[in-house]
Amino acid sequence: MYKVITSSSNKLYKHIKSLSIKSNRDKNGEFIIEGIHLVEDALKARAPVRSIVVSESFIKKEEHKNVLGALLDLKLPIYQFPDRLFKEAAQTETPQGILGIVSVQSIVVEDILLRDKGSPLLIFCDSVQDPGNVGTIIRTADAAGADGVILSKGCVDVYNPKTVRSTMGSLFHIPIVKVEDSIKTLEYLKQRGIRIISSELGSRMYYFEVNMEEGVVIVIGNEAKGVSKEVSGMADYHVKIPMCGGAESLNAGIASGILIYEAVRQRLGKNLSVK
Repeated sequence: MYKVITSSSNKLYKHIKSLSIKSNRDKNGEFIIEGIHLVEDALKARAPVRSIVVSESFIKKEEHKNVLGALLDLKLPIYQFPDRLFKEAAQTETPQGILGIVSVQSIVVEDILLRDKGSPLLIFCDSVQDPGNVGTIIRTADAAGADGVILSKGCVDVYNPKTVRSTMGSLFHIPIVKVEDSIKTLEYLKQRGIRIISSELGSRMYYFEVNMEEGVVIVIGNEAKGVSKEVSGMADYHVKIPMCGGAESLNAGIASGILIYEAVRQRLGKNLSVK
């Protein structure tokens, strides 16, 4: 039923450990997901899960029988590690006893626009480096029904274990594109009539003063430096969020949520499916 692996010299064990390093994730085109929620989300979204690894104690628990049965029905390769070996292989401090190896899907900006219904809502992360912020942005974009998230070259790796966990499964629900050249990407979008809205503290315009009903790209800048000068120069609008109290700014994840949901507010009732 399960292929049992007991040695840390096993190739699969070593491969899982190696995927904690970005260069190995890039080289192999694979990353790790951990926990029942992420594994189930990946399978529901038909993500390219290569194989599943479970701990010995995970298999023995009665509440996991349904999960294991569903995995066996999918005919995925399932490997069993003793608890000690699983804990060593896992990337979380308190592993749940299940992880998956997933292939990275290659997506480009053109793919997102082909999926669009007419007025795309995109989020562009300009060197956002905190895994929690990028995960929050992806999750918020997913909840808002956005068409995609674009990550510039300077962003944290979306397949970083912390980033993957912070997306809470939204990683599998919304297209995510990593781009090498921010300016060329934004030029491409502008040529297709999509306006660029950059969030900047020094702006004179408030975010709710801009029409977001048509196709827009909302740019979120680096936590410390904000939006880069080059990217800012591409923007059609520069907007700010009112700071009415003593705080000077909001973190990137919170700021993105405010801007994204302003677009949702403006678009409500116009081809938006709301639960």
